[in-house]
Amino acid sequence: MGYSQPRRIEERIAYEVWLALVLLLIALIQSALLPHPLGLVLNPLLVLVICQALLASPASAARWAFYGGLSLDLCADSLLGSHALGLLAAVLLASWTLSWIGRGNWLLPLAGAFLGAIAYNMVLALLWLLVAPIDPRAYIMVVVLPSTLLTLIPALPVFLIMRWWVRRRRGEVAIDVY
Repeated sequence: MGYSQPRRIEERIAYEVWLALVLLLIALIQSALLPHPLGLVLNPLLVLVICQALLASPASAARWAFYGGLSLDLCADSLLGSHALGLLAAVLLASWTLSWIGRGNWLLPLAGAFLGAIAYNMVLALLWLLVAPIDPRAYIMVVVLPSTLLTLIPALPVFLIMRWWVRRRRGEVAIDVY
């Protein structure tokens, strides 16, 4: 039950600008306002991008990853494109490896967040290796494991809210009526 006519170019541009501004706002909140308990970084942008990859197409989630990654690079004063590449790797790994699991399965967002967080952190580690040497064992223990656990915590609630929102926009009925 889609539109019979394709959207106009103005509508597409307005949607992309709106999406980029919302993701910039989330990146600002993430980098400036969220607390860093015990030096750990909460990453709501990573969770949103992974959930979008699991609910929509990889192309849509790749746009989210690009806009959000560049926004995060600008807000965090990091190498331009590093977070965008990390988020894109998270999107691709999560969506391609878990495409066979149904969207109703509650393990889908947890597995996607696990794989996505590992891919995101590994890409960032590879990019940081170009700047300075890091100890891989220490990086895994200090950065990758806590970051993955912090990504797993909000993954299921965010996925359920986003899935509900997508179904609501499509006009799907929550119960089966026979």
